[in-house]
Amino acid sequence: MELEKLQKAWKELNERVSQNELVHQQQIIEMLSRQKESCLDKMLRVDKITFTFMLGTTILMFIDFIHLNGKLAFWPAVFGLLLYAVAVNLAGVVLLTKIKKETNLEMQIKNILQYKKLVNWSYIIGYLLVTPFICIFLYTYRHLWWLMLTMFGLLLIGILTDYFLFHYASDRVKELTRINKELAELKKDCEG
Repeated sequence: MELEKLQKAWKELNERVSQNELVHQQQIIEMLSRQKESCLDKMLRVDKITFTFMLGTTILMFIDFIHLNGKLAFWPAVFGLLLYAVAVNLAGVVLLTKIKKETNLEMQIKNILQYKKLVNWSYIIGYLLVTPFICIFLYTYRHLWWLMLTMFGLLLIGILTDYFLFHYASDRVKELTRINKELAELKKDCEG
C-alpha cells in the first residue's frame, strides 16, 4: 500500500514538474517573440524614416532643377544617386515587412540574411558611385571656398550618419538572427 501511494505521489510530482517546464518554455517563447517584433518594428521605423527623407530630398531636388531650368551642372548625377538611395531604402522596407509577416523561422532567418546582404552591398555600391562624383565636384568648384566648406561638412555628416545606421542595422540583424535561432531550438524542444 505504501509503495503504491509513493509511486502515485512520485508520478503526480513528475507531471507537475513537466507541466511547469512546459509553461516556462512557453513564457520564454512569448518573451523572445515580443523581443523579435520590437526589434523588427525599430528597424522598420528607421528604414521608413530614411526612405521618407530620401524621397523628400529627391522631390525637392527635382523641383529645384525645374525651377533653375536645368542649369544645375551635376543634377543628373545627384538625382541618380538620390534615386539609388530611395530604391535601396524601399527594398529594405519591403524586405523587413516580408520578414515581419513570415511565420516560418527558417524563412525569416533567410530573409534576415538577405536584408543584411542588401545593407552591405548598398553601402559598397553607394560609396563606389558617390566617390567619383564627389571628386569631380570638388575639383570643379575648388575655387569656391564656401561651397567646398559646405561640401566637406555634408560629407562628414553623411559618413557619420552612414556609420551609425550601418552599425545599427548590423546589430539588429545579429539580434534577430540570435532570437530566431533560440526560438527554433525552443520550439523544437517543445515539440520533441
